[in-house]
Amino acid sequence: MKTIWPKIVVLLVAIVLVSGALCSLDAQQGSEPAATAEDPLLIEFRELFKALEEKKQEYDRIEGEITSAAGRDKKAFEKRASELAVGLVDDVQKLAANVVAREEEGQDASSDRERVAEMLQRVSRSARDAIGRLEAEMGELREQHEAAAPEDAVEIEDQFVAVDAQLNRTLEMLLEQIEVMDAFGLDTGTGREFLESFLVERAALLAGRMELTREDVTALERRLEASPDDAALLSEFELMRQRLDGHVADLDTAAGMMESLGIDTADYRQLLFEVTGEITTDLMSGDVLAGLLSRWTGNAVDWVTTNLPRIFFKIVLFLLILLFFRFLSRISRKVVRKAIQTSSLKVSKLLERTALSVTGAAVMIFGILVAMSQLGVEVGPLLAGLGVVGFIIGFALQDTLGNFAAGVMILLYRPYDVGDLVEVAGGTGKVNQMSLVATTILTLDHQTLVIPNSKIWGDVIKNVTAQKERRIDMVFGISYSDDIPHAERVLGEILGNHEKVLEDPEPMVRLHNLGESSVDFVVRPWVKTEDYWDVYWDVTREVKIRFDAEGISIPFPQRDVHVIEEKATESA
Repeated sequence: MKTIWPKIVVLLVAIVLVSGALCSLDAQQGSEPAATAEDPLLIEFRELFKALEEKKQEYDRIEGEITSAAGRDKKAFEKRASELAVGLVDDVQKLAANVVAREEEGQDASSDRERVAEMLQRVSRSARDAIGRLEAEMGELREQHEAAAPEDAVEIEDQFVAVDAQLNRTLEMLLEQIEVMDAFGLDTGTGREFLESFLVERAALLAGRMELTREDVTALERRLEASPDDAALLSEFELMRQRLDGHVADLDTAAGMMESLGIDTADYRQLLFEVTGEITTDLMSGDVLAGLLSRWTGNAVDWVTTNLPRIFFKIVLFLLILLFFRFLSRISRKVVRKAIQTSSLKVSKLLERTALSVTGAAVMIFGILVAMSQLGVEVGPLLAGLGVVGFIIGFALQDTLGNFAAGVMILLYRPYDVGDLVEVAGGTGKVNQMSLVATTILTLDHQTLVIPNSKIWGDVIKNVTAQKERRIDMVFGISYSDDIPHAERVLGEILGNHEKVLEDPEPMVRLHNLGESSVDFVVRPWVKTEDYWDVYWDVTREVKIRFDAEGISIPFPQRDVHVIEEKATESA
């Protein structure tokens, strides 16, 4: 593979004075006017010439070493030669500044001015020649890179970067040289025209390459999304990113030099901001801000014009899908309700409500996912995100989930239903409403209790109205002097005459207890659950009336107290 390092050294030699400007150093020093010890500027001028000669000699020596060296030693000599070349040019510029300073003090420096002016012009011409050669070398490297094997492409890329960096340094050197020549009073028209033309062309070329490279990076990013573990693809992506960064740096450098020459760079600054997103002081320019605003507005208008019909269609389709699934949700709820109502299975109100809610919600959730997919939303990551959110919410709402779990158990085992009279968690009343989280109970005195399901399921549940038939347990007492068979007959007639007392199971009247004040009978009729209290109150009332009519007394508790008085005997 062809190497370009020797050519770079040749170009560095061309940038500095070579032999043309320094060959007469001895003659120049011999013709210097006599300097007095009190004139520091003349002393400084002579010392600068001396340093210039020493650097020229060292440069010539290193140039000979480069010819015979190889490998890393050769690169080290080339690097040192580059530093010396820059130092030589810097010394020439210092000589020019010295001459101007002496003239400002009124000294006659005409002979030195002529010699320094010749040096400055030689440096300017050499820099222009070097820029042209470096540009040609970069074109040659591009051709080599396109035809090179993969194992050689990386080295050529490194050489290209090195030449590109040298070109930027040379351009900056020429710009600085033009500024020095302006201060020295020399004509810079040719050099300025060359630099302006070259920078304008280079900036346009860099902007185009940056746009193309950005498109390549974007395309590689899309491919990496599909194959994130592809090593070759990752390597190519990194190479493109480095190339894009290089174009950005080169364009930024070129734009800075163009601004120094008074060339408008608003378009390039806008492009740099769009690519990098970095906010710099260059963006504070009114032209740059106006250009960015104009471009953003134009892009927005173009985007709306291009995408508005498609977006409108997707929104309409999204709404239509939601309406369709809402209608489908209602239909599915009606179908489930009809199936439950016509089923021979006994289904609790809670199960019915839960089945209806789950059916409707499932249909709507599926509809929302379908509708969102039409908008381009990835359903898979969305579901995964919802799963993570659900886990976090579940961890934060552990007590609520405990109530939910208890509600599921109540749903499965059905210990009570809406309308049942229950005793749960210390409360008694009619079940008014049920959910998977809590149960609402309306007490007998019309108070509303909302009891969490976890408290209900974790305690004893007493369902008073769970059975269709109930037994009423009552106790009636008669006096010890009353006729027991007569009382039994009266109690039996009362039960037999009540229309709501069931014949099967048969009512029971039994002598149950001989109390302290009464003979107690237990009366146990069977009734329908809904007739419980009516029969209880009717029988109690009828017993009192019949006992009074039949002369049967209902004793009340009494106790006989016998007081025994003992007379005290008098002792003799």
